[in-house]
Amino acid sequence: MSGFNKSSILTGIVITIVTVTILHAQGSMNTFVHDPVMIKQGNTYYIYYTGNLTPYKTSTSRYSGWKDRGSAFSSGPSWISSTVPANDGRDLWAPDISFRDNKYWLYYSVSSFGKNTSAIGLATNPTLDPSSSNYKWTDQGVVVKSSSSNNYNCIDPNIFEDTDGRLWLTFGSFWSGIQLVELDRSSGKPIANAKISTIASRSAGIEAPFLVKWVNYYYLFVSWDKCCDGANSTYKIVVGRSSNVTGPYVDMSGKSMANGGGVILDQSTDQWKGPGHNGIFFENDTMFCVNHAYAASNGTATLFIRPFYWKDGWPQFQYVPPVHATTIHKTTATNKPMRPELSIHTLQNKTSLVAIRGNDFYTIAGTKIKNLK
Repeated sequence: MSGFNKSSILTGIVITIVTVTILHAQGSMNTFVHDPVMIKQGNTYYIYYTGNLTPYKTSTSRYSGWKDRGSAFSSGPSWISSTVPANDGRDLWAPDISFRDNKYWLYYSVSSFGKNTSAIGLATNPTLDPSSSNYKWTDQGVVVKSSSSNNYNCIDPNIFEDTDGRLWLTFGSFWSGIQLVELDRSSGKPIANAKISTIASRSAGIEAPFLVKWVNYYYLFVSWDKCCDGANSTYKIVVGRSSNVTGPYVDMSGKSMANGGGVILDQSTDQWKGPGHNGIFFENDTMFCVNHAYAASNGTATLFIRPFYWKDGWPQFQYVPPVHATTIHKTTATNKPMRPELSIHTLQNKTSLVAIRGNDFYTIAGTKIKNLK
């Protein structure tokens, strides 16, 4: 939350009271995606997600106007048939997109549901704009792979570049959990004699890591429980933090994520089920959470884009109440003065006054009724 807080006597003002929904998509509630990741080139936002040959969408306004742009690839790489025989060569999951050293690096997963015979592939491109003359995705082959003999699963990649220039890959789904390995900057693949280490684990299910650094800490976002079952999904967005990129990552109580610890940031509501597989996008000194959740009505995976706010070094969602389902309350001369906590709240470059009572936020219309003196 930005701005300042103060206590004040609030009289003679129309207060619009709403029930704050735990899950609110910032203008993207009609956009289908699954396992989204977002990046910006020039004035255009790009979202890549799970599907046929890595589909993607673009927008110039971030929260809305997303348009289907087809798939990143025209065909799957030839190595898939021998590395992951159960995959048809087109069903590519959970991409990760980043930019460094004058090119875009697109990592993606190749697997089959419920199996850990899997691989993470890589393609590079000097631009994301398909109208550019130098637009071409170049296959860079397998980055890491796993089989039934491994106790980890090589899917759900995320690349993290540290402030010292070192490059790290986090990945993993179920089995022993979330893995971390250092990459070579020039190849985007593991360094020589690289060690794969487990940094988060949970017997009931953990996957979809995303690693970032914010101020003094490294933050590891993951998803707990079950995805990919429409309205029956039980995904949750979870986070832990560490002073070191290699961990240990802990929750607010100090419990290690390697032992099942984590802070739940979001989970199912009556309207939206299984929020998860979040990517992180930075813009204008703001960290945005980009994830999918399933509509309870029909199970459709839907795009959510929301800013994180910070309290005591931990991210949290500041919810924007829906404009419907409002109840107007007017003070009268016989009422006792209301004394809520007031806050100046800024979201999407719009500043407004809100009243806070406990964990509830109330919009204030600001209409003067009369002077009660």
